[in-house]
Amino acid sequence: MNDAEEIKEQNQFEELIQGLIDNQYGCCNDFIIPSIITGLRNNITTLNTSGKMKSAGIGNKVDFQNDQLIRSDKVNWIEELSTNEYEKIYLKKIWRFIHHLNKTCFTSIKTFESHYANYELGSFYKRHLDQFKSEKGRKYSIVLYLNQNWEEKDAGVLSLYPLNAEQKNISPLEGRMVFFRSDEMEHEVHPSATRERNSIAGWLKN
Repeated sequence: MNDAEEIKEQNQFEELIQGLIDNQYGCCNDFIIPSIITGLRNNITTLNTSGKMKSAGIGNKVDFQNDQLIRSDKVNWIEELSTNEYEKIYLKKIWRFIHHLNKTCFTSIKTFESHYANYELGSFYKRHLDQFKSEKGRKYSIVLYLNQNWEEKDAGVLSLYPLNAEQKNISPLEGRMVFFRSDEMEHEVHPSATRERNSIAGWLKN
């Protein structure tokens, strides 16, 4: 990475952090370059075609359940030591963000986990928190969107419900990253009106 790329990345990290401080969430467009987003999106297509995207559940291993009335997306977890070239670039960038967070905000994040999420036409995830009742490890949530040429008519927005503030709707634009506290920010994924919706959801943990 050259000096200009490093400065650009630091600015992206600071944009996410400042948004969290000012508005309870950060949002950064073009967080990852389009060619890598395309590769990640193609990964979802391949996983879907081969039947490896599985219906998502709610809760962790202790209280896991599959409830299609609460969420109807499909997921596939990304391996921490993935050898896929696009996943490796994604994972390395998130680790750099974590190191920046720990250095500048003293957050003590030690690890993270993430999965692909595929929302077919009409799929949704009702209002919820990302923090489990039986496990408090998740500190921050991140969402990276993989949707090419997404338009307002497609709907499928992410609604955030900040404490003591107005609801915020965020369109799932290609390359956009959203960042918020897992135990504070209630949020909801609305169904798309026209097409499937793809993303990577992740959680920074201590």
